[in-house]
Amino acid sequence: MKYATKRELIASIETEHATFLELAATVPQRRYAESGVWGDDWSIKDLFIHLTEWEQMLIGWYTHGRNGAAVELPAPGFKWNETPALNRELQRRTKSKSWRRARAEFDDSYDEVLALVKGIAPKKLFEPGHFAWTKKNPLVSYVSANTSGHYRTATKILKRWKRTQ
Repeated sequence: MKYATKRELIASIETEHATFLELAATVPQRRYAESGVWGDDWSIKDLFIHLTEWEQMLIGWYTHGRNGAAVELPAPGFKWNETPALNRELQRRTKSKSWRRARAEFDDSYDEVLALVKGIAPKKLFEPGHFAWTKKNPLVSYVSANTSGHYRTATKILKRWKRTQ
């Protein structure tokens, strides 16, 4: 989704986040570890962790890249066309995390990424190539993909799963 202003971006992040949480709240927490929500073995807990991991990658890209440090996108050892493998690796690495810890990290990460976005000047968000690591793209494309766009996708995944239950 394209955003004309920082205010629109923030409103979308907040709305999509709230929509995802409202839908997740309609599922009893005892079911959050059930597999089959996404792909063969992802659970609702895994969705929360997935969103957190990608928000944290975004924060890392920005933090390293704003000072001109090299940024390996999307993650060390992975290319963009390997994101399915990266997602499987993230899920495998975090599978044993408790729901309580996953939710606390999700909430903390959301607060952190929202504060980060609120603190970035509009020019830095919308100017294509403002940061070397974004190449010709504006920072907003990375922000929206890893926040509002990601919450929207997770909501669709959860809705699809709920229809099959």
